[in-house]
Amino acid sequence: MTCILIVDDDPSIVSLLEALVSRMGFETRVCLDSKEAAKLLRFEHYDVLMTDLMMPGLNGLELADLALQEDGDMLVILITGHASLETAVQALRLGIYDYLLKPFKLEKVEHTLLSALEKRRLRIENRSLKTELSGRTETWDIIGKSEAIERVFHIIRKAAPTQTTVLITGESGTGKELVARAIHKHSSRSGHPFISVNCGAIPENLLESDLFGHKKGAFTDARSDHIGRFVQANRGTLFLDEIGVMPLNLQVKLLRAIQEREVRPLGSSKSQKVDVRIVAASNADLKTMARTGEFREDLFYRLNVIPIHMPPLKDRRSDIPLLIKHFISKHAPLPDMKDMSFTSEAIRVLQRYDWPGNIRQLENIVECSLALAANDEFIEVSDLPDEITGSARDTDQCVISDEGISLEEVMTNYERRLIEQALKKAGGVKTRAAKLLQIKRTTLVEKMKRLNMQDAVKANG
Repeated sequence: MTCILIVDDDPSIVSLLEALVSRMGFETRVCLDSKEAAKLLRFEHYDVLMTDLMMPGLNGLELADLALQEDGDMLVILITGHASLETAVQALRLGIYDYLLKPFKLEKVEHTLLSALEKRRLRIENRSLKTELSGRTETWDIIGKSEAIERVFHIIRKAAPTQTTVLITGESGTGKELVARAIHKHSSRSGHPFISVNCGAIPENLLESDLFGHKKGAFTDARSDHIGRFVQANRGTLFLDEIGVMPLNLQVKLLRAIQEREVRPLGSSKSQKVDVRIVAASNADLKTMARTGEFREDLFYRLNVIPIHMPPLKDRRSDIPLLIKHFISKHAPLPDMKDMSFTSEAIRVLQRYDWPGNIRQLENIVECSLALAANDEFIEVSDLPDEITGSARDTDQCVISDEGISLEEVMTNYERRLIEQALKKAGGVKTRAAKLLQIKRTTLVEKMKRLNMQDAVKANG
């Protein structure tokens, strides 16, 4: 709901404006103290600030400056009976929307306020439209071009400009937090905090305090006030990861905070308004948990307004080469190692693996391979950990990616690998190796030449 903050040290002016704004159908918050108003601006969201110019403590220009630093979309209307050229210049520099000169007519106040709100609406709408129209020019931190990940991008583009809650599902390591950050980055809240909370990493007895805050003395060891994550995320996005592990009693309080848009710190008798977009994530099946009573059904439906499923890496194998390139650039120990690459055969081995740890596991494998690589130009199958190569040998399957696969190249690499194994088993003696392969020695030599295995030819005589 639209909320207007009215600040003036004259109670009669405050009462008059509060009554008018309420009749217009808007929520109001009033303050007779500019320093108290400054505290409110730090932790609460307002669409318009109406402030007197001459006040004890902070004057109207100083308060306006603070407000616009907190929220560049907020519009400020300055109320003054002391207009001057100097004040006008300062107001122009700050970006103050308009003046109301005392004594003012209520019709003028109403017209100015409605104009300010319309300007704010158009500003936010235009920014959202630009984001939507930017199409494929977005800069994503999510790497991939597969059909599976393009479906995720499509939903992000649609969801980001809205204020709707989002539930991201998917296995561990698939990149659910990256999706949450992309939604925040491409939303009208991008200039405000993105606060991430891993519900599974915080003890149950501390999670409520972490989310909603507490007052000094609320419990043992509460030696000072603590601002909760909801208030820290005000005007921004609150990402609740692993929400499936949240205790049922705390789920009730979370549902209330989302619906009422307010929180009450532990030990406090007062609730505090918050303007937060909720993005939640879980690797568990919350719908099934809701049916069995392990998760509140009403909270599930409140979160699952826009569902996004992050596919496992095994369902987007064609993205593996792009991900490898990204992780090489990220983890190369030395600058000149950023140009390293994996051989085609090594990439195929990685694409055959099922990746139970998903992208997080792939990143670890790339980082490990870079550190242990036998040379500084490319990474071969022999540089890969046994858990990967062993799995590839066990499955012995070729996976056709979305971009297709070269049958000739696959057969050539397979033939080379068989010859290398035969030579190794034969102790380097080609006659014995040819016998193991059930071909003539001359045929083996010809194949080795064709496969550019000249070093092997020389080494094995």
